[in-house]
Amino acid sequence: MIDKLKEIGKQQFETSKKWVLDHINNIDIFDEHYVDKAKTNPWYTLGSLVWLFWMITIISGCVLMAIYIPSINEAYDSIVKIQFQIPFGAIIRGVHKYGADAVIIAATIRLYRIFIACDYKPNREFNVAIALLTLLLGMYSGLTGYLLIWNQRAFWATKVFATFPTYVESFYLLGPTHVGINTSQILLGGSSIGQATMTRFYSFHTAFTLIPLIIVELYFYRNGLKRFNIPWKLALIPIFMVFITAIVLPAQIGHRADPSVTPLPILSDWYFLALYQFLKYMEPVWATALTVLIPATVVVLPFLDLGSETRILKRPIFLMVTIMGFIQFLVFSGLIIMNIANIHRDPPIWRAGTWILIAVGVVWQYINQKTERPEKLFVAIGDFIAYVVCPLFVLYWVFPTLLNGWITLKQQLEGVGICMIPAVIAYTWHLLIRKKLVKPQEAVLA
Repeated sequence: MIDKLKEIGKQQFETSKKWVLDHINNIDIFDEHYVDKAKTNPWYTLGSLVWLFWMITIISGCVLMAIYIPSINEAYDSIVKIQFQIPFGAIIRGVHKYGADAVIIAATIRLYRIFIACDYKPNREFNVAIALLTLLLGMYSGLTGYLLIWNQRAFWATKVFATFPTYVESFYLLGPTHVGINTSQILLGGSSIGQATMTRFYSFHTAFTLIPLIIVELYFYRNGLKRFNIPWKLALIPIFMVFITAIVLPAQIGHRADPSVTPLPILSDWYFLALYQFLKYMEPVWATALTVLIPATVVVLPFLDLGSETRILKRPIFLMVTIMGFIQFLVFSGLIIMNIANIHRDPPIWRAGTWILIAVGVVWQYINQKTERPEKLFVAIGDFIAYVVCPLFVLYWVFPTLLNGWITLKQQLEGVGICMIPAVIAYTWHLLIRKKLVKPQEAVLA
């Protein structure tokens, strides 16, 4: 018996090891395994563009480091000096800013491409996590660099950002650990924004580039792959675009940070605008949780796409989620810029819109499957209840309740209990009843 268990354990270990190695070998950081596709399909040059814009940002940042002074008393003055007194200083600073923006834009489009083109199949699911990590590093590098200007907008946007970890204290299990307040104090270097915050953000800003750069270089050196697969003649076009933008639209300076005056509305840089608006619509504690849950969901989704289908119209749930994310980014960004959002009117509208889009994807997916694999009427009805009605009920119940806030432990337990009813129905059908009904049919057909 023991020997049999050892053999089973060994087999499971080898299977797991092979699974991990297959996925690691298929990792793409800058679309380095799509060299041939990139020659005919421009969407597969996005990885190379991310690397190119990243290098532009690093080089221009190194020049700025020689002049910039990371001190709350001198930071703003050093930015003014770079902008107006150093030859070509305004252009270099603009290239640094717009190069960083271009990294985020290219990384975002690349993440969408991976989902739409199903580039996470087969055995490429890790690429979604890599693409998302690239995007998040770009965004948080931009956020930490944003404070270094030490102007009004950057100061207050950082204050809002650093406040969110404190809401974790409201969670039943995490509250006693004080992980939220400790995280906030680590970010700020204390209980308020000051010189310690400036020092830490300057260090974070450098680390978010230096550490990934070392890891990426080791990866490419070990595997002998090319980082950049675009002809340099063509690469001059995006380089010129960054420089022209820096000349035509000089990077803003704003007013010196003043902790005693609160600007309204408090705006971050453009790529966090939608998130700031989104966070206004719900309880802060759940807003904080969702900022972690959303990226985690993006990473997990490819592992739930178990079929071999790669066409986006045959994967309607993924199509609807992609459309939903893009629309909400545009709408929320527009609302916070125009400052016309209504916290009482808007949440029911966008919650209903989100639920409807996902519901359309679920029903569409069910129709696709039944068109390709039709079953008898009784089985089809059972599938509809288990795979459409039950998930949508859970989604309809959880989504608004979650965003409104399960504050007390009793509310959390009641919500989970209600959601367990359709979950039990669906799993009972799938694991027990359906197998007994479908197997005799398959035997007859065979």
